[in-house]
Amino acid sequence: MIKDLKILDESPEYTLGYIYEEIILVNKGEKTAVCIGDMYGNPYCGLIVNKVCLIGGDYLLIWDNHQITKLDMVSDIVQMRIKNDDMIEFLIDPWSKEASVWQLNLKDRIPYKISDFENLKNMPYTEEYIW
Repeated sequence: MIKDLKILDESPEYTLGYIYEEIILVNKGEKTAVCIGDMYGNPYCGLIVNKVCLIGGDYLLIWDNHQITKLDMVSDIVQMRIKNDDMIEFLIDPWSKEASVWQLNLKDRIPYKISDFENLKNMPYTEEYIW
């Protein structure tokens, strides 16, 4: 394992993480690592879905078979979760005025807002919350 790698997600084949602002994908079987991108500020979250890597933070970065797509129409992505094999959901900073839940279809890669997120509005900051 790479020293100082902060892990975002793991699958049986890969580890997705970052060191400072550099996003690293480690192939466990081949014991190789490749920088798949960078992000201003550290990424907040990441997922590996069917060998596609999704990284959230200042924007949404998608790495698929060495191709990188940067979706900067959404920002401050703090958490992601898998809805099904073709769909993920992500949460925009729940303490910001843009707090909301979005979906992304992995086939068309067009994010769309599914709801506002007001559960934590006017609440004190906490690391633990449910969305």
